[in-house]
Parts: sequence; structure tokens; C-alpha cells
Amino acid sequence: MFKTYKNDDELAKNLALEILNKLKKNKKLVLGCPGGRSLKKTYYYLGKLSYELKISLDKLVVIMMDEYVIKYRGKFRLVNPKSHFSCVRFSTQVIKKLLNYKKNKSNSLKFDNILFPDINNPKNYDKQIKKLGGIDIFLLASGSSDGHVAFNNSNSKLNQKTHITKLSKKTRLDNMKTFHKFNQLKEVPEYGLTVGLNTIFLLSKKAILVLTGNEKQIAYRKIYNLKKFNIRWPASIVFKCKKYKIYSDKLATIK
Repeated sequence: MFKTYKNDDELAKNLALEILNKLKKNKKLVLGCPGGRSLKKTYYYLGKLSYELKISLDKLVVIMMDEYVIKYRGKFRLVNPKSHFSCVRFSTQVIKKLLNYKKNKSNSLKFDNILFPDINNPKNYDKQIKKLGGIDIFLLASGSSDGHVAFNNSNSKLNQKTHITKLSKKTRLDNMKTFHKFNQLKEVPEYGLTVGLNTIFLLSKKAILVLTGNEKQIAYRKIYNLKKFNIRWPASIVFKCKKYKIYSDKLATIK
């Protein structure tokens, strides 16, 4: 299902309400979350509206999608969580902070409920998600130029679970726009720890792909014209999910 909102603010507010209504109904919720710009406004409204509507986030579990990795002496290790581009940093300094707007200890998102894969055992993340009952809503974003989703690019395989991958040049260039403190491409890590395409479509009950702004016009057209999964545009994995929605604003849909 495609739905277009007049602007990204209206989209974010309605998406936040959709998530909160699901949480209120089920009493708990497992939410898949990307880092970066695409869902930041949604995170803001999740915090603000949950406060105004008196909906507790203490039973919310956040499944983060990825983190940057560096290779040192033949071994992979996560980047410093204090790095400006760290997804771990983003999860606590941006997502947790926004969601816990005016919250007290009893109704806030708990630090222990923000989950990341283990670099020493990536595939265990899929087992962990499965034990939680799967991801109720998986929020997805698409790379502007290559359609990457999390760190899955066109070299990814459909059957991959959570894994370490080499980032494509296009993905790294897109990441420079996301994290403005990057000055040169060589500063962007070449590897990432990421949920796989298999993780996304097999373990999500519903996926919602969000495309907003002029920058996502190419991504919107690709998704709109494909209408089915194509590995050359990994974000099209949304079409293989059990249930899916594609939300955009008018700027992204301008042809």
C-alpha cells in the first residue's frame, strides 16, 4: 500500500500515532528502527505524543538495524560508540532521548530494551528476535542512490541473516549526507554489522518504508515502478514482507 502525505511532518505524526495505537492495544511492542535522518521526526513524535496521550513506553523493545565496523589486524570490531556516526550513539543520544520526552522512570523506554546484534555472533540476533515473537513493526528507509536498506546493498543475498558486510561506495557516499561531520569518503568505515534481508522479511509482521524529501525522489520512483522485490534495489525487500506500507511525502513523489 502506497500513501502520500502533504509533508514529512504530517507523515511522522501519523506514523507515530499508528505505532502508539498498536502499543496501547497490545500492551507491548517490538519495533525495528533505523538510525539516521529518515525516521528522526517520527521518533520525535513518538516521544511527544506518547507523553500527551499518556502511553507508557516501558514495554517497548527497539531492534536496531546496524552499526559501523572496522577491520583491525584481520579482526572486525565495532566503531567507538562515542563516534559521531555510531548507530549505538544514535540509539541512545537521539532515539532514546526523543522517545523519553518528559517521561519518568516507570513509563520510559529502558536502556536494556534497545537491542543490537553481537559482532562476535551476528546470527544470534535473528534467534533473539524470534524469541521475542518477531518484529511487530519494522521501520525501513532506503538509500538515496543505491536503495540500500540497513547496510544491505545490491551485492547482498536474499537468504542472509544478520551479518558483517562490506559497504558499497554509493552507500558510504549516502552516509556522508546522513552524518555531516564526515569530510572525506575515506573517513566513512568500509564495513557494517547489519540485519540481513532475510531478517527483515522473515521476522517482521509488518514493514513500513518511509521516503521523504527531494533526495528520495529516485528511491520513490524505483520502489513505485518495481512493485516487487529486486535485489538491485534492496529496499524493495518491503514487498516480500508479510504486510507492508510505503509512506512518502509530496516532495519525494514529485516526478
